[in-house]
Amino acid sequence: MFFRRIVFSALLVGGLSGLLLTAVQLWQVMPILQSAERFEGEPASAPSHDHATHEHPTEPWAPADGIERTGFTLLTNVLTAAGLALVVIAAMVASLKANPPTSLNWRHGVLWGAAGYTVFFLAPALGLPPEIPGAAAAPLEGRQLWWLFAVVCTATGLAGAAFGKSYWRWAALVLLVVPHLVGAPHPSTAMFAGQPPDAAAELTDLARQFIAATAVATAVLWLALGLSSVWTVRRFVEPSD
Repeated sequence: MFFRRIVFSALLVGGLSGLLLTAVQLWQVMPILQSAERFEGEPASAPSHDHATHEHPTEPWAPADGIERTGFTLLTNVLTAAGLALVVIAAMVASLKANPPTSLNWRHGVLWGAAGYTVFFLAPALGLPPEIPGAAAAPLEGRQLWWLFAVVCTATGLAGAAFGKSYWRWAALVLLVVPHLVGAPHPSTAMFAGQPPDAAAELTDLARQFIAATAVATAVLWLALGLSSVWTVRRFVEPSD
């Protein structure tokens, strides 16, 4: 029964936070993506075309612009937010069990949201900023491993400093810089090496806008996650608190 309350709370928080994130993305992030997508499939020189074979590369499926794309974006955001909320709510409950006198309020929601933002976005983004379509990137596997390494180190460092009992707990913060000392994988070429100079300049400007817009949208997500998680824990998971 207790586990079911946590799952229900995570789904509720995920629905609310995912809906809010989608609204912010439609307003701020999607226009930048659509502008960048105009340059996809526009190489600097036109490739030769074999009229004898008439073979064309098969493009991967993607949702159509409009309602279909918005619907899939919303679904992805809700599921992602629900998964993150499950982690946050479980951590909140565990902290309450470890410190019984503690009661949750909106300040805890802001702190948990800030911690989640730092762990899952800010720390990894310092090494691997969000990328727009068409940008050159290092191999996916290497980027995924480094992202996971940055998340684990940052989470461990913050948790050690926040919940450790010894004075030396602050030494755990050293873990925050370890992934950046190792260094994130980056491509050997320029970000938009295959584009004409004018297009590369415009894409570079769009990339900067995309990083800023994504940072704001993700901050909104984590603020909503933190505050709504506190509310659901107080309302459904630990109502006696």
